[in-house]
Amino acid sequence: MAKKTLTERFVQNTVAERLNREYYRRKPAYVNTEVYTRLKRADVFIAFMRAPKRPYVVVIEAKSRTTIHQLKLKENPDKVRWTGRAIAIALIVGLSAALGYQWYFNALNTLLLLGLFVFGASLITAAIRKLELNILGSIGAIEQLGRYPANEKWIAIGEDSIAKPEEYQRLRKQCSKNGIGLIVVTTGGKLQLKEIPEPRHTFNNYLDSYGKETAILKAIDKRGDYGPTPPERRKFRRQMLNSSLLIGVIGFLGLLAYEENFRPVVPDPFEDSYTFEEEEDLPEEEKAAEFVITDTVETGPLVDSEGAGAAGAGEVEEAGCETWSISQRSFLVVDAILNSSRTKSRLRELAAAGIPNVNTVPTDCLNSWPSPGRQTIYIGGTYPNRPAAKAAARAYRELLKEKGIMVKFGNPVKVRP
Repeated sequence: MAKKTLTERFVQNTVAERLNREYYRRKPAYVNTEVYTRLKRADVFIAFMRAPKRPYVVVIEAKSRTTIHQLKLKENPDKVRWTGRAIAIALIVGLSAALGYQWYFNALNTLLLLGLFVFGASLITAAIRKLELNILGSIGAIEQLGRYPANEKWIAIGEDSIAKPEEYQRLRKQCSKNGIGLIVVTTGGKLQLKEIPEPRHTFNNYLDSYGKETAILKAIDKRGDYGPTPPERRKFRRQMLNSSLLIGVIGFLGLLAYEENFRPVVPDPFEDSYTFEEEEDLPEEEKAAEFVITDTVETGPLVDSEGAGAAGAGEVEEAGCETWSISQRSFLVVDAILNSSRTKSRLRELAAAGIPNVNTVPTDCLNSWPSPGRQTIYIGGTYPNRPAAKAAARAYRELLKEKGIMVKFGNPVKVRP
């Protein structure tokens, strides 16, 4: 004896009985089958108050094996034709732009252009039909749902409605693409929610499109369970995630711009910070230390006290790392880390103020430093320990303040051999 298939009436009644009770859980709610709009009939209709005086409408289209033809993906002639025309226009415009050809609108050129468009559109449309692209197809049940006025829309099918897995996957993809929910009803009368609908126009009143508006309002116009539906909450979470990602990307680009125009924002991996530190107490003799060079390594352009450098004031020598050598852990007093153009500007500013002993070295020469491809402006040479570098940094910042020059960084930073 052949196995009995699930009927459309069974699918319809099961959804009407269980969907609101198990999924929406709204009280009071109006639930009925075969509710008519002015043009169509909704197989299952659910209405409740989303907010005071704001009715919310959910419609479900029920299908079974007997109406399987309405669940299959078929070619949409209008989409295919318009796609062919759009591609033909794009190709003609692109070809004209590539060849630099100027179309003069005389009779011959106009006829030639129109003929090329018609021939190209026909040829491309025929090729698209041969390819049978899913994106240009449509499903009858989804098109029918599109004509129902509602905030959320579902398709409900019996679990035996579609025998071929590939057809079932096409239906799921089309439902997801069109924001339609998909319910599978099992032989035991349980609901499996395979796709969640996309809420539409949350506060639109669609009840005036239905014949039983007065009866529906009377049933639901009571103090109810207000608030967003599960699909709305899902949509809100997705929007919040997308907003967070967008803010994260904007923040990351902002950090890159800050690093490009001011100073590095990524901390040194060897515990040095690019933020101004509280200075620890130093011995009196170190506090009184003058701004001098100790254990220097001569490298890069050197600016003397008159403001004239070996390579010219404000000039940056694009040299390699041959002259830079560090044999042990040392410290630099860094004025700034900038690109080449900003480095030149900073060097001219320091030279004009008569700041002595200004050197530059490419950041690529300094092991494990951030901001590759930049220039490091440092004062004096290298220092054997942090206290000595801090004393020099303090003296350097005081010197900049006396000269009326903005302190860009002016802190000690560790370098490794």
